Amino acid sequence: MAKRRKRKSGRRRLYNKRLTPDEQVAQREAAFAAIRRLYAETLPLWRACGRGHCRRHRRCFGAADGCLTRGWPLMPPERQKLAFEQVKAGGPRRLPPATHTEWHLRRFPPSNFVH
Repeated sequence: MAKRRKRKSGRRRLYNKRLTPDEQVAQREAAFAAIRRLYAETLPLWRACGRGHCRRHRRCFGAADGCLTRGWPLMPPERQKLAFEQVKAGGPRRLPPATHTEWHLRRFPPSNFVH
């Protein structure tokens, strides 16, 4: 007599992979923030920062948006390309992307993240 096969638990069917539009926007904004943070870690933006805390610790401690906006045009194109390659790899700490959206957005040129 053939042995009856056990079914897997029904947990797999409970997950809905599709996101609502609000969840998509939130996930995209979180990915943009993570990518900006990686650019701030990769580039030496702390040198031109007006905050003494950043210069003292030689890294960006505040919001990276303002520093990137001010410092990105001052970087030579070779340094910008090197930063783009490092961000694709996960920055200096080689962080894996948190979501597939972040993985996908890391491969876009930096003009999308730096205003």
